Amino acid sequence: MPPTPTFPTFSVNPRRQDYDDSNSQQNLKPFNPRQSDSRSSDPQPNSGASDSKPSNAQPSNPQRGRGGSDRDRHNRLHPSNFFAALSFLAENDRITGLFMMACALAGLILANLPETGPGLNALAAWIPLDLPGGLSLSLKDWIQDGLLTIFFLTMGLDLRQEAATGTLRDHRQVLLPMLAALGGVAVPILIYCLFNLGSPAGLRGWAVPTATDVAFSLAALQLLLPKAGPALQAFLMTLAIFDDLIGVLLIALGYSSLGQPSWLLVCLVGLVVWALLVRAASRSSRLWRPLVFLCLLGALAGGLLAWYSLFKAGIHPVLAGVAMGLLTPVARSKAAEAEEPSARTAPNITEPTEHRPTDTKPSGTEPTETHPPVTSQANTKPAGFEPTEIEPNRNPTLSPAERLDHFLTPLSALVVLPLFAFFSLSISLDQLGPRLLTDRVFWGATLGLALGKPLGIMTMLILAGRLGLRRPAGSTTGNMIGLCQLCGIGFTMSFLIANLAFAGSPHLESSLLGVLAGSVLSVLIVAVGTIPGRLRSARHT
Repeated sequence: MPPTPTFPTFSVNPRRQDYDDSNSQQNLKPFNPRQSDSRSSDPQPNSGASDSKPSNAQPSNPQRGRGGSDRDRHNRLHPSNFFAALSFLAENDRITGLFMMACALAGLILANLPETGPGLNALAAWIPLDLPGGLSLSLKDWIQDGLLTIFFLTMGLDLRQEAATGTLRDHRQVLLPMLAALGGVAVPILIYCLFNLGSPAGLRGWAVPTATDVAFSLAALQLLLPKAGPALQAFLMTLAIFDDLIGVLLIALGYSSLGQPSWLLVCLVGLVVWALLVRAASRSSRLWRPLVFLCLLGALAGGLLAWYSLFKAGIHPVLAGVAMGLLTPVARSKAAEAEEPSARTAPNITEPTEHRPTDTKPSGTEPTETHPPVTSQANTKPAGFEPTEIEPNRNPTLSPAERLDHFLTPLSALVVLPLFAFFSLSISLDQLGPRLLTDRVFWGATLGLALGKPLGIMTMLILAGRLGLRRPAGSTTGNMIGLCQLCGIGFTMSFLIANLAFAGSPHLESSLLGVLAGSVLSVLIVAVGTIPGRLRSARHT
């Protein structure tokens, strides 16, 4: 009988650098490339160095002085530093999650103020471009059908990257989160349908409470359950990946009507053009650099053709972004290839271990198991060790998928998703009133998220434990229950499915408010449940 695998203890997405709660204050500092580049090479300060420095000398580091020199001020204003700061903000789940929630609440408040409500409704219904071919869409439709494609493209790029270098490359390590995601989709659908039996119009939103927003869930996990280790965060991220993949399938199968099948052939042509020219752009940089720009323009044209073809075929066009992301080439990192044999021979890792850089090994050595398991990271952490800056892929040449993801993540997290949340929740509450308390769509979405998601995930985890699958390393019953409850936070995908299910229907406002209420209720349940533990910790300290 083969050994029973456990879930990995390393971070699923190497781009995310905010897993360690002990370094959360440090992570919120502005990104300074000059400090990060010289961190390992600067000598330790000593008294001799301080004595030799003139007393009236200006600090060369702008972070240590008020103004700094003109060169430092120029470096801070350089466009590359500005983009690096945006990338840092976009990859921080706490910041992006709070920003998106603030935009959603701002849209809800402004839509119900008599001074701004009519103007906001007129702005959402405004048609900025009167294009032929059925593309005379309103501003809200352009955001939902057009800009949101960028978010789905980044989702496809993440799936492609995880399948090549992440945990998705080993089927034994994804079985538990995949089963948990299936349970977290089936039970909310059942609860929603039970609330809306006998209402065909209400049953159209059966998939609304099925999605988990990974940014909000990770941010809430780090804030409310700070003792959750990297294994739990990796489990949540992998579960959210499968949850998003199921949501894409539900949109394609349940909320798309194939009106003109011939356009699917045109979509296939556009996707082939995208895949070929993106690959050609990555290879032509060695031959002639202007050719890269031409290949990228052709790839963009192919992607737009695929998007328009799905739009004309009757399928939601944002799915073109997922297909484009999955077709973008990605290179397997040498570190992942070197770690894969050792992961297969020793899958039963029960304690988190520190990351040991692979470049310190002499050439020709094979990974061994001579190092004892690390049980306390705090006691064995070397000087200068910072887990927030671990980069498993040390290959300086990034793949096309990594480059595109690095470029699009700030646009997706800081522009597209906040705009989508703002206009999605710009709904008037005047027509709801007390009727909301008896609205079956509202309660189906609310309880489907706050009750159905954790119940379905915990049920599958218990069944998986009976079958011999182990939970993530370092997990306890309490933090697993809290993690399952936080999976009831659903924003982006739930908002999109609600708009697709109830477009032009009076149930749209009820479903959107149900998603908001279920998400807030999930956070409140975990926050209240952690109060006794925090009081005990404060009493002991």
